[in-house]
Amino acid sequence: MRRRPGFASTLAAVVVVTAPVAMVTIGAGTANAESRTVPMSFTQIFRRCDFSPTKYVSATGYGRPTVVVHTGSNELVADVQIATAIPGIRYDVRMIQMPRVSSSPCNAGDPGVIAGWLNTDAAGAGSVTLRGPVAQGATGVWLSISRPGEFSQSPAEFYTTDFIAQL
Repeated sequence: MRRRPGFASTLAAVVVVTAPVAMVTIGAGTANAESRTVPMSFTQIFRRCDFSPTKYVSATGYGRPTVVVHTGSNELVADVQIATAIPGIRYDVRMIQMPRVSSSPCNAGDPGVIAGWLNTDAAGAGSVTLRGPVAQGATGVWLSISRPGEFSQSPAEFYTTDFIAQL
């Protein structure tokens, strides 16, 4: 006598079969064959402009930012979102292109830096899209989110991406 598979095993087979198909169709229909999409997470490591970590700056804040970086032939786009941050606060967001020497600044308006800001709503959520050209010779990009300190040169709250996304 043959036993029919139950609902759970049939569902597991459908999920296993359809998951790779969903991943394939995500990239379908892109205009530029060279474009890439890189999801990035953040950590509370205060970094210099050359991506090296700074010592003796402790982490603060409870925000949970994420970003998806889209790289094309001559343009960078970063879709930044933050949740559980301080409600009604402005955060500075910078997309910093690499390589960069440690003596080179990475403030808004500096070469190879695309900057903007996001404001959080009453629930502490916010989003911003940064868009700009790829700097000549750039091979990677990382992001920084910070809230300026009131009585200090160190930011009151900061988040930086875990890695440098390759262009």
